[in-house]
This record gives sequence, structure tokens and C-alpha cells, in this order.
Amino acid sequence: MSDTQVLSELEETGRPQEQQESQQQVTALPTINHRVLLSLRESARVIGIKGNTIQRIREVNHVKIGLSEKQPGCSDRILSCAGSIANVSNALGDVAETLNDTEGEGSGNEKYAFHFLNHILPPPSKDEIKDAEQLKNIGTLRLLVTSSQLSSIIGKGGYRIKSLIEKHGVKIVASRHFLPDSDERVLEMQGFPGSITNGLIEISEILLNEMDISFASERRYYPHLRSTKEPYTHPAVHDRSKRNHDTTGGESSTDTGKATTTDHVLVVNIPEAYVGAIVGRQGNRIANLRKFTKTKIIVEKKSENKTDKPASGKQTRVFTILGSHMKNVKLAESMLLKNLNAEIEKRESKTSRNTTMSK
Repeated sequence: MSDTQVLSELEETGRPQEQQESQQQVTALPTINHRVLLSLRESARVIGIKGNTIQRIREVNHVKIGLSEKQPGCSDRILSCAGSIANVSNALGDVAETLNDTEGEGSGNEKYAFHFLNHILPPPSKDEIKDAEQLKNIGTLRLLVTSSQLSSIIGKGGYRIKSLIEKHGVKIVASRHFLPDSDERVLEMQGFPGSITNGLIEISEILLNEMDISFASERRYYPHLRSTKEPYTHPAVHDRSKRNHDTTGGESSTDTGKATTTDHVLVVNIPEAYVGAIVGRQGNRIANLRKFTKTKIIVEKKSENKTDKPASGKQTRVFTILGSHMKNVKLAESMLLKNLNAEIEKRESKTSRNTTMSK
């Protein structure tokens, strides 16, 4: 092929064939979204002067990365990072390295009133790492994981988490308690940034391979001021309006992890027998409902409601609907109940047909 033909091909395609194939492979890679708990000072360090640091991490690693909005009275923010497994893991390794760079900012072991920001693991000692320069390079990352995700990472008898620690040379420990009003815990990773990156790659693969419907129904944590919870009441629905920050968590409103302030809450009790049908396979049905109504819908975990039975004796699960506009919350409630009624009619019709055929 002549040089003229090669140039002509490049003009038509915009890039060599090999590059096109490689780009197609990249777009086909599985994606992951990790969330990291940061203090306000750490958030400022990750953002950098005029946003330069976070922009560099975004561009170098080709990820979507951003921070939740500052909430008045809160000392924490959530960093969200989405993209391919390798890119996200590399980006969070860069975040760990950035957080470790405390030169001129005093000690990195501040004590916080919000105790989830305090490191669980003690700093590495000189007995563990004798080289003082290498000791300075040890970083820490607070990854947020749901209860189901944590079980997958730990593995049966703890074999997975032990393997991660030994294989990648990192320390990993989970917080004992859930973050406020959520089903998430802090999974703290300590090690060299490169080791944290490698550990995150394997953790991401574990989570993607074992993705379960329970992941979708577990409550996510977002910074908020805690308020006294009101007890749930029966029958199926009741309304509560709140003029404070969301106290039950939920999903972020944008790719970058910015959370919205929730003002209205409705609670719907769904009979246990119909929960699977309402949620849908892999949570698709409830996810579409959230998206369409622009609300957060949180499904109560089965274990939380063992003793909460109505007079009829039938077990129910609580679906909590949250939104900044009451009309959206009401729409989500209406659609939930409509789906429930349709499912009830469908099953009754099927039972009736079966009874007729058996006579």
C-alpha cells in the first residue's frame, strides 16, 4: 500500500484501524462506581487549587470523578469515581497519594467529631517499614461498601480478605458500625498507593461478579445532620414532610456524586410475597421507577422487619420514597401501588384459572 493510500485511509477513518479496535475494546470493559469518605480538609486537597488536582486525576485516568456538595454543619463529603475497573482503581490510588501528601499542612492524624473520619488502623510503625522515606508514602483510603458488598469482599471464613491482604501487601479493615441512616460501612485500606490500586482492582472484580439484587435495595450514605426518626405506622402509606437534610441516604443526583436535599417522605408497606415482583429482576423495575419519578426509593431489608407484622399476620416490607418535590413523591407512590395491584390481580387471575381447570 502506498503512502498516499495510507493517508487517504487515515483521513476517512480519523485513526488507524488498530486504534479503532483498541477503542472498541475499551468501551466494552465493565464499569464500576466507587465512593470514598473524605473530611473537608481532605476534600480540599483532592480538589486542589482552582480544581487542578481533581481535573488532572480525571483526565489522566479517564474517569468521572466528583464530590458531593458541602452540607452545613457536616465535616465530611463523598467522593464518587466511575469508569472502567482499572481506570477507577488507578484514580483512587492517585487520590490516596494526594491525601498522603501532607507537607506543610500539619499532621494527617486529626481527630474528628464524626468518628467515621478517624482512621481505624494505626499508622505503620518503623518496625514494619524500616525505610523512613518509604514510611512516608503509606496512604489510607476509606471506601464505602454496603453490608452485602462487604460480605462478598470478606468471603467465606474470611478467606478473600486474607488473600487480598497477603497478595497486595495492604491492610484492610471494616468499621464495626454502619454510617448514619444507611447500610454502608467504611472499608479502610492502608498501604502504598500502587498496592491500594491493585487491591481495588480485585475488589471491583469481586463486586461485579457477585452483584445481587440486595445491593440495589441497600441504603447509601450521604452527609447530613441527624434528626430523630419517627416510628413507621400502618396501614400501607403515611406522609412525613421534613425541612432538613436527608436522613435515610439514597442515590446521587448526578454522575459526580452531588446529593440533593430531600424534603418529602412517603412510606408504603408492600406484602413480602410481592416484593420481588415490585423490585424486578436485578432491581431493574424499581431502578426505572426511581429514574422516571426523580425520587429515591429505599427498600427495607428483610432482616430489619422480622417482628413488624400487621393484624392480618402477613409479613410486609417498607418502601420509603424520598424527593424534593411532593408531586414526584406522590407519583412514585401511585405507580408503586398500581404495580402492586396489577401483580395481585395477575396472581389471583392465575389462581382462578388453575382452580377452574382442576374442577
